[in-house]
Amino acid sequence: AMNYLYHGKKVDEETQRKNEWLELFDLAIAGSCKPAFMLDPYLQLFRVNMEDGSLKNTDGIYEMNALPNGAKDFLKIGKVFQGGNWQHLHKMMGIRSGDEILYVGDHLYSDVLRSKRTLGWRSLFIMPELEGEIRAFSSSLPLREKIENLRRLRSELSRKAEDIRRTKDMEDPAVQKILAEMEEDDSMIKSTLTPLVDRWHRTFHPIWGAMFNSGYQDSRFAFFVENYACLYTSRASNLGLVSSNKSFRTTMEMLPSDRLVSDPQTSLDETNPW
Repeated sequence: AMNYLYHGKKVDEETQRKNEWLELFDLAIAGSCKPAFMLDPYLQLFRVNMEDGSLKNTDGIYEMNALPNGAKDFLKIGKVFQGGNWQHLHKMMGIRSGDEILYVGDHLYSDVLRSKRTLGWRSLFIMPELEGEIRAFSSSLPLREKIENLRRLRSELSRKAEDIRRTKDMEDPAVQKILAEMEEDDSMIKSTLTPLVDRWHRTFHPIWGAMFNSGYQDSRFAFFVENYACLYTSRASNLGLVSSNKSFRTTMEMLPSDRLVSDPQTSLDETNPW
């Protein structure tokens, strides 16, 4: 498979035995048994003989420490391994801190969550469905804007009704009539919103809806992607679209209270509630 990816076609056996694809890597580890690779410091590291696929025991870190030039001499013997654990990887690559590694994986639990929580590695989550999600999100922007406007209108009605309840005489028939009309308007907006939201979700998938949303909130999947993946994209090759010096920075986040205060319709009330 690696020969096919490297040459872009099926090559003869003689070319396959050269394993030219290894030129692209400082080292290669197969059968790493993740997530155990990131958790168990006692897993044994084996060296792979690329001629016949046989395995040879190594003494791992002890062997590297015993060699004159450490990991450099260890990798000169061969740079293809099986098994091992994160300590072997850090030693062979000269890694002093987990944040020096960008780990690319397509499994949210065994790749992203484990590497981030346990080792502090930087993580890139591969989500092939992302391209479709982005296209659906882009095409449904007018519908989403309509939904947001209607929800904003409900919030304004709710805020105005609350002001009336706090400041007006609730026994006054005129006040009661205004509040009844506002409740009726709110019900009409809600009945309009329900099919619109359902239509918006069906834009992404006719049954499951949007992957990153559940109703009006972020889905559980979105929560883990946002909190444990440093980056996420649809394919690893997208890294080729940016330079190696590219910096990715987080956006400024806001709590619900921050969003409320930043809303132009919100005014701060200094009245003592007691």
